[in-house]
Amino acid sequence: MIEAMIPEGLSPAVSRQTHGRLSMAILDFSHEGARPVEKEAWIVAADVRLDVFSDCPEQIFLTSLATHGADFPDRINGDFAVAMWEQKQNVLWLARDFIGARPLAWTLRAGRWFAFASLPKGLHKAGVASAIPDQPAHAIRLRQSFFRGSDSGFAEIAYLPAGHSLRFSVEDQAPQIHRAYRPDESAVGKWTGTRDAAARKLKTLLDEAVRRRLPTDKPVACHLSGGLDSSAITALAAKAARGRGAGVIALSMTTLKPIGPAQLDERPLIEALLKQYPDVEHHVVHDCLHMPGQPEDTDWPGGVIGGHDDQMMALAAKAGADRVLSGVGGDEGATYNGANLYAALFLKGDMRTLARELRSRARTDGKSLKATIRARLLKPLLAKLPMTRRGPSRSPMDAASGILRFVKPAFRSEILDRSMQPILQANTPRERVTAFADHHIPSRCTYFSIMAARHGLAVTFPMLDRTVVDFMLSLPLHHFVHDGYSRQPFRTAMEGILPDEVRSAQVKVGLFDERFMGYAELKEKLLLSLDLLRASVDGQSTIFDLDAIGAGLRLLPDAARLDDISQLGRAALDRDTPPWLPLMAVECLIAAHRLSGFR
Repeated sequence: MIEAMIPEGLSPAVSRQTHGRLSMAILDFSHEGARPVEKEAWIVAADVRLDVFSDCPEQIFLTSLATHGADFPDRINGDFAVAMWEQKQNVLWLARDFIGARPLAWTLRAGRWFAFASLPKGLHKAGVASAIPDQPAHAIRLRQSFFRGSDSGFAEIAYLPAGHSLRFSVEDQAPQIHRAYRPDESAVGKWTGTRDAAARKLKTLLDEAVRRRLPTDKPVACHLSGGLDSSAITALAAKAARGRGAGVIALSMTTLKPIGPAQLDERPLIEALLKQYPDVEHHVVHDCLHMPGQPEDTDWPGGVIGGHDDQMMALAAKAGADRVLSGVGGDEGATYNGANLYAALFLKGDMRTLARELRSRARTDGKSLKATIRARLLKPLLAKLPMTRRGPSRSPMDAASGILRFVKPAFRSEILDRSMQPILQANTPRERVTAFADHHIPSRCTYFSIMAARHGLAVTFPMLDRTVVDFMLSLPLHHFVHDGYSRQPFRTAMEGILPDEVRSAQVKVGLFDERFMGYAELKEKLLLSLDLLRASVDGQSTIFDLDAIGAGLRLLPDAARLDDISQLGRAALDRDTPPWLPLMAVECLIAAHRLSGFR
């Protein structure tokens, strides 16, 4: 298992601990002395960064377990995955932090072994679990971008869900898994402070969250896309790093050249931030077209080796960083980006706020009040009425005409049953809690952890600091729109920290626009790859409908229209073609290759 966890070219320090039926090991890529710790009747191994400094974080876990029982991971703030073995009773406890910043996977072979590792490769590459894929989970990941809960993509391997504990003894037939993180829906939206007070508090909490995650004497790397979340993290890290004697490395992934309307290009936003923080070291990589048969990390379908995320992690490691700060989680919390907030204010009966903010929004958008009311209020409200729905849905989530069109009908019901429910649509307390307690964020964190581990790095998420999440859940909806802008009070909180053009930006270009060009150029090659797969026995065994994939691929623009695509982006597609459709056909073709084992 140890060898399976060590990426090529890295030499971590390895510490082992064996006691009777138990064998544990820690791989320390930072060479700072991490090892399993024996205290009293316990052996503890942890992948950990706690918010409160401790010379012995293992003792914090033991004390919390003794005090709170199975709820103990909910009482500890920080990034962690921990394993604790009670030597006298032969009982194992596992736990993950509330948001899943550190991954932890397990497998059970009844009557033989219970095994766990930070990453699935520590199990399937070691032969303690099969690498047979969980095909419906792969389809769910394609449909919703990430896995849900315990899904790992492997039939015999599960992740311990974020915010859960697990207990297993040698007499047990199955582990006891307990949800420790249970936000109270009744407390959502109950904060009673002013808008200004909310902005001040959020600014303080975010600044503290970033500072807690900075190394003492090493550079720190940050993702920087030009969006609100990553820009804020980079700016706060740069401010905090001044005087520490260690720098900040910003890692950007952009399109190779500007695509579509100039006002949507993220490059000027990145440049504005770097101008305000000239001491930030900046590295840029470009989006890489994903094609069938490309080498991928075995633990993440689509985690392309040599792809843009892999390149950024390599640059961070080369610069001497041991961690990357990511802006993941902003949309659900700190920069709350719920849909149809004006309609939500109407449904809550907050007419005073609604009237004021619609007028402000009209000024910000440069439109008439009538047009703003129609677009921001009436259209979302009418969309909820069945009699206003005409024709087939163009949503990729639609059960009939969405991404599931690329899956064989026999599998669609299971995929729908196992899929995550929509969030950030109705802005209800249940949706807001679900976004953190039972949705995609832990899987997104796990993806970055997998790519970072290839280079001996950790990833940490200031936007998902427990204090920030708890505070944002406490805010009522009217705090999220102010002065003609959504994603408040964050925009106000970042005054003086972010350049005004970044702080007020509302949209930026999507990478899909460039991918249209790349895949249009490779259209014939993609269709040939499909034909070869279709002719293989293994190709027929996947859950994907190869005929539907072919129809989707043929919707890619012909190479003769590349000039139109360069100028218009996805708008160059035929009017009846949803922009996501041909691109998801490519992704499903890649997945069908992967699951069939065809090369």
